Amino acid sequence: MNFHKIHALGNDFVVFGTPNQHKLPNPEFIRIICDRHYGIGCDCAVFICGSENADYFMHVYNPDGFEAEICGNALRCSAKYVSDSGFFKKRIFTVETKSGIRTVSVDGDHITAEIGRASIIDHGNLDVSGVSLPYYSVSMGNPHCVIFLTYGIDDREFEHFGSSIEHHPLFPNGTNVEFACVTNNNRIVMRVWERGIGETLSCSTGSCACVAAAQYENLCGNNVQVYQPGGIINVETRNCGNMFINGGCTTSFKGTFIQ
Repeated sequence: MNFHKIHALGNDFVVFGTPNQHKLPNPEFIRIICDRHYGIGCDCAVFICGSENADYFMHVYNPDGFEAEICGNALRCSAKYVSDSGFFKKRIFTVETKSGIRTVSVDGDHITAEIGRASIIDHGNLDVSGVSLPYYSVSMGNPHCVIFLTYGIDDREFEHFGSSIEHHPLFPNGTNVEFACVTNNNRIVMRVWERGIGETLSCSTGSCACVAAAQYENLCGNNVQVYQPGGIINVETRNCGNMFINGGCTTSFKGTFIQ
């Protein structure tokens, strides 16, 4: 199996497959290639296959073998893979996901992806280990729980609250968790705990969820930079609330995985 190892601000993926393929990989295979000791190692595996409705279908798998609805960084990395592999002689792609069709444009290592409209599902206070946390439940095609903080959070607290909220009864299918601070009208600082993974260095849909929650409270505008441990993701809200992300994607290496 030929693959590309690609990361978007440190959020890394093993991307493989072709637009001519249709047979999906099995969960055990996904778990092996995601393993950083016995496989290739990545936050998520991305499988490219054929689509009747778009240029290609992107499947995103967490290290536990379960498929996610969508992933913004994976969307951008998949477009870089398809472009670098020469599957299509163009730079703008339509990509089918479990959450619908998205458009991605490639300009070298700089890639812009359409994420879609955010939906604020609920907001209020969430009780976690006796602590009441104000939260926003946001859907970006996948679930997010945004927690705005006015103080810092250390690694121990981050891991405890991130894992606890991911598995909270309020989210029966689990959720991604973002701890964020709005520093001004166009800047948010964020740290993310991803469902089925744990902490990652960046998350595009999480960035959009934070911006959407901040916009709901009139705390930020339509062009926001989201600062994360891996770097900065630019989030732009266009007409009708449609969100776009842009930033860099880097191919670390290419190889062949021998099963």
